[in-house]
Amino acid sequence: MSGREYPSSVNALWAAAFERMADHCMTCPTCTAADDQAANLRLTCPEAVRLSRECRDARRGG
Repeated sequence: MSGREYPSSVNALWAAAFERMADHCMTCPTCTAADDQAANLRLTCPEAVRLSRECRDARRGG
């Protein structure tokens, strides 16, 4: 082995933004709304849109 340390995506600068988005989307009634066959309705949630944008910007370094 080379002894080099490999970067971990868990320690990436955008990981916190992704975690905030994931936490929101798993608990938000709008994001988790489903029909009678348990298919996600893909409703637009303003908070999820904002968190997604924040995560995307963090991944891009902005």
